[in-house]
Amino acid sequence: MDATSNSVLSPLQKEIISGLTAGTITTIVTHPLDLIKLRLQLAAIDLKPSSYYNQVQRIIKDGSGTQQLLKEAYRGLGINIIGNAVAWGLYFGLYRCSKDVVYSLSSEPALQNKFMNDRKMTSSMYLVSAGASGLATALLTNPMWVIKTRIMSTKSSQGYTSILNAITRIYTEEGLKTFWRGLVPSLFGVTQGALYFAIYDTLKLKYLHDRNDIQERRLNAVETIGIISLSKMISVSSVYPLQLLKTNLQTFRTEHNENSKMNSLIRSIWHTNGIAGFYKGLFANLVRAIPSTCITFGVYEHFKHIS
Repeated sequence: MDATSNSVLSPLQKEIISGLTAGTITTIVTHPLDLIKLRLQLAAIDLKPSSYYNQVQRIIKDGSGTQQLLKEAYRGLGINIIGNAVAWGLYFGLYRCSKDVVYSLSSEPALQNKFMNDRKMTSSMYLVSAGASGLATALLTNPMWVIKTRIMSTKSSQGYTSILNAITRIYTEEGLKTFWRGLVPSLFGVTQGALYFAIYDTLKLKYLHDRNDIQERRLNAVETIGIISLSKMISVSSVYPLQLLKTNLQTFRTEHNENSKMNSLIRSIWHTNGIAGFYKGLFANLVRAIPSTCITFGVYEHFKHIS
């Protein structure tokens, strides 16, 4: 009998709840690093690029020059929590469904044991499954990322005063379509998540389980950190320029200038900073992404094994 049959929650419910919980905890812990990364990305078209130190100094000061570190470091936390919790919950839930669909299309006989089915999948099947769930998640959550970018790209003494204020102003001043700005690079950027899951699941299911295992076991800390770090470094570095383009297209400052179109934005970044401009903030992103992903997947793996 499948051990999951005695569980209070179904595999899909576990995936969704684990994703929601992991997304919320990770966002609270790593929000300041996310804010630094976002503002560094927006500096990609600056004629005089700032150092990391100068960017951090600007972030922790308000318009009058007084330091309000905690308040400024957590600006936009509400929409970031909502966006990440919903996105991770959707992603994990859809990924579970996508793996089931992709596996059902293969020539392998289906079993009730989800773990055994997953182990029979190839890396390309993980890639397709993660890509499909990522595309759906990107389409559904893009408005939240636009709101997040608008709020977090400005100081607390400027710009939008709340989530509702941001929604109202964007809709009345720029129209409904603005909520899907940056969607094209976001959809291309789905390849980052797809690559990550393909590498992560391949390492976890193919190399960290004995061939005689019939149930998924909980990974220890070293195993979890190892496969997460390797998977994240490869996937983030591969598609980082797309993430940078998405952030710059979603910010309010491109709405009324020549960089409101992707082609113009690419030319502008290339002209001002060259190829390095497309990787502006990559180090800050990795510093944030690896620990945050360790937290996300550590929490996810923990909650997934709770009945």
